[in-house]
Amino acid sequence: MRKTIAMYWPLALVIGLAAAAYLHVCSDAAARGPQAPLAADQLSAELARAVSYGIIDDASSPAVKPLREIPALPLVQAS
Repeated sequence: MRKTIAMYWPLALVIGLAAAAYLHVCSDAAARGPQAPLAADQLSAELARAVSYGIIDDASSPAVKPLREIPALPLVQAS
């Protein structure tokens, strides 16, 4: 029995740490709650708050890059 414990203690340690990490991740996901889109009144309040804090102003650039222009393919007339 002593040889078995001495042989498998690293495996028991890894399994215990993996279980603790799994429980930690699950509890973090449950604490965040579902991520649903904001209602219009909440969204406008968040935007007003961001503007009042100076995060967004008139000179700020758009957050996303504009799509690059793709040249239109010439139309081929079927004969």
